[in-house]
Amino acid sequence: MGAVHQQSEGGRIACAATAGVSMTGPDLWEVTEIELPPDAAGITVDRLTLRRIMLRGLAGATRFGAGFARYELPADGTVRVLLTDGTTAEGDLLVAADGAGSAVRRQLLPDFRVTVRDSRIIYGRTPLTDPVRRLTPPAALAGFLGVIGPDGRQLALAAQHFRRDPAEFGLPPAADYVMWGMTAPTAVFGHPGPEFFRLGAAELLALAERAVADWHPSLGALIRLGEPGYVVPAGIQTSERPEPWPPVPVTLVGDAAHPMDPVGISAGVALHEAGLLASRLLPDVPLLDAVRSYETEMLDHGFAAVATATRHHGGDRSG
Repeated sequence: MGAVHQQSEGGRIACAATAGVSMTGPDLWEVTEIELPPDAAGITVDRLTLRRIMLRGLAGATRFGAGFARYELPADGTVRVLLTDGTTAEGDLLVAADGAGSAVRRQLLPDFRVTVRDSRIIYGRTPLTDPVRRLTPPAALAGFLGVIGPDGRQLALAAQHFRRDPAEFGLPPAADYVMWGMTAPTAVFGHPGPEFFRLGAAELLALAERAVADWHPSLGALIRLGEPGYVVPAGIQTSERPEPWPPVPVTLVGDAAHPMDPVGISAGVALHEAGLLASRLLPDVPLLDAVRSYETEMLDHGFAAVATATRHHGGDRSG
């Protein structure tokens, strides 16, 4: 662990916050900085803007509005995807990036073992106005802050500062905000069944605020100012490494391959794996050899990340 910063009354940290990853308790009294490896560097990324950048130039090759139904493997070695609107798509390789509940993975690996945690998450964001800046703990303005309660409640906070307005690059404009994710045992939210995922934004905001009602008052105030259009409910899943399977022209990246506890690393893991897969797909390498090579390394890397996420989610913040 790194330095411990003391706060004065009112929750204001007396000394300057340092960039990186920090932890604190519900009263925001002590902030403990976690020491990262010397070569570790982190940045916050707005996913919507990143998605728009990645889709540039792909409008003619991108389809929206139809879900995955199943895939077929014709004798010619290609893959055919059947979509929920009755249409199909054909290609050389199907790459599933459809998250922890991946329908592609369920077909590819029907015996894949997933554990569903008895906790839920409400994700949201709050515009970083001057009043919100005063409500936000300094460690969350400079990096990632985890607020850890003794009863399974956790609040993740991180400010998104745009270095330049995306509008300068022909994208929709964007303003700075604070990302937050409120995790709590299912019983705390009071909606143990699937109805939790059908709640409206106002109800979810109220649940998230209520979950921190006995914490430092600035945290509830910050959540209360959240933007309804960005409030999302989620479950928590983790997974066990499967035995190797024969390569086919279907593969997985990110949470589709290895659901993990939410500790802020899964998006980076997915990006790493996307780059790894791209590096294996070479013109002079047979496709299934490339897929096998990728999956071997992906499973090593991905399930090491699962172990790290499980350890951190359980309260072990070392390493």
